[in-house]
Amino acid sequence: MRWSPAQIATITNGRLLRDTGGDVACAFIDSRHPVAGGLFVPIVAARDGHAFIDTAITAGASAVLTAPGRPLPRAGASVIEVANPQHALATLARDARRRCRGPVVAVTGSNGKTTTRAMLEAVLKSGFDSVLCTQGNLNNHLGVPLTLLGSPHNPDAMVIEFGMSAPGENRDLAKIAEPTISVITSIALEHLEFMGSIEAIAEAEAEVLATLPAGGLVVAPGDEPLLAPHLAKAPTHTQLLTFAGDQPAVEILGVELGPTTTTRLGYRVGARSGEVELQLQLFGAHNARNAAAALAVGLGLGLDVEAMARALAQVEPVGDRGRVIASGADQLIADCYNANPGSCEAALRSLATVGGHKVAVLGDMLELGPEELQLHANLGALAASLGIDVVFGVGPRSRATVDAVRAAGKIAYHLADNLESAPGGPAAVAATIRAHLGAIPSWILLKGSRGIRLERLLAPLTA
Repeated sequence: MRWSPAQIATITNGRLLRDTGGDVACAFIDSRHPVAGGLFVPIVAARDGHAFIDTAITAGASAVLTAPGRPLPRAGASVIEVANPQHALATLARDARRRCRGPVVAVTGSNGKTTTRAMLEAVLKSGFDSVLCTQGNLNNHLGVPLTLLGSPHNPDAMVIEFGMSAPGENRDLAKIAEPTISVITSIALEHLEFMGSIEAIAEAEAEVLATLPAGGLVVAPGDEPLLAPHLAKAPTHTQLLTFAGDQPAVEILGVELGPTTTTRLGYRVGARSGEVELQLQLFGAHNARNAAAALAVGLGLGLDVEAMARALAQVEPVGDRGRVIASGADQLIADCYNANPGSCEAALRSLATVGGHKVAVLGDMLELGPEELQLHANLGALAASLGIDVVFGVGPRSRATVDAVRAAGKIAYHLADNLESAPGGPAAVAATIRAHLGAIPSWILLKGSRGIRLERLLAPLTA
């Protein structure tokens, strides 16, 4: 979005201390990653962002915010004094959002948010010229405002991912983004260390519903019992479209897994009904559900089905989320950006359906609270019951996973508590995996929480 310094002062109820002229586009909060011509917002957290204002100006900021009582920054940029820079950032973001007259989609859920947001961006681009979408992991109380202030400016539609780890966070994000469409991807155990229960997670992921305007749209899984009471309490002025469950708006009729995923979806939304086949560049049956959610949004907006199918076929994995890498006779499934019991179960069930030798390299699942060891053991028992040929564990908690696999009479090895501190590092750990597999062509799944960083095994495994 673009504002003059005077407009920024007016919108944020601030005071213009210096006006160097020129419009301001976008915003940033880290002087190490500046945006030329952007607004620098000093956040006071573990470090005080005011200490980096001069650095931000040198790096190209055209304007900066500052709290009352702070020294006037060096020359070279407009300066707006505000009561609270972080609150001003949210206020400015809300103004940017209100310049969009088209649909604004909020994506919440335990699993699949980032992939679904990429699919939604593709679907909306099949019918709208300009779509703003969350990039990277900018999905929290700072990331959402920065996304709304980013480019493209004055978009025709928006897709905003919400990330939460505590009750009330999704509701607060909705007050800034003011979505017209709420997409809930799934409900699963996540952030139990902070959330306490699966019921609290479902309630938090549904917080956006109460904020939707008249004519708003809700897209949610119809086979999630914990969501049912929240969907039933959704405002009467909204429309509900489900995927999966009884009589869904979009139904998964079949899935075929290989290096890519082929799924056939049936749909019935208003007067429109039919079937469509999608060729997805992502591995996993769960991605058929993500595609169904995206298709439901497009159908609710009246977009062309064939155009949406072509757009979905072009969506590539976002980072290491279901990315398949061919390595000789092996297929590596890089799904190691994050993990919780629900996403790990989905990945293992998809792995179990492919032909050939099946290998799972499972890292710790983090932030699961006091039940973490039992949840890791449950994952091992599941892997054994699904017939996974070999399970490797990485991380101290994954010892419980390995023990459960062995208790079921299956093959499992614990590789290391930490890849970097293991003798020889990731390369040696990868060599151990290769030594156990020998020359057997295998499907090898890498799945673990971000903190375990299993992606460090990819290069040595494919070397």
